[in-house]
Amino acid sequence: MLPGAFRQALEGTEELIVTSRENGREGSVRTWFAVSAAADLYLFNYAFATRVQRWRRDPWVRLTIPGSKQSVEGTVHVIDPATELGPEVTDLVVERWGQWGATTPQGLRQMLEVGSHVLVRVELPETRRRA
Repeated sequence: MLPGAFRQALEGTEELIVTSRENGREGSVRTWFAVSAAADLYLFNYAFATRVQRWRRDPWVRLTIPGSKQSVEGTVHVIDPATELGPEVTDLVVERWGQWGATTPQGLRQMLEVGSHVLVRVELPETRRRA
């Protein structure tokens, strides 16, 4: 769950700067995001993107609001479509990323199941969920 001040600062912005690391170096990219009613932040991307490959090797990320110094650090958790893709998250992703081909809940589920795309939830240290 995102801290209230950070979540409030996200209002009105479409993108975040997502920093990840590999071999001691950090790389940053701008990316779209979605925040659920429960204040969970999700990122959706092509499975073969460089950032996703970095996340698989090291799940640490820093989220920074563009044009500000406001940031949070956490880890990405890849969502398992078989067990973790409920209707609220599905609707959120379909609404936000519909133009990427996830225009229906079934389309999103298929994209995740075949592995062409990944959906991740960013977990902050104090809010990590236990398996």
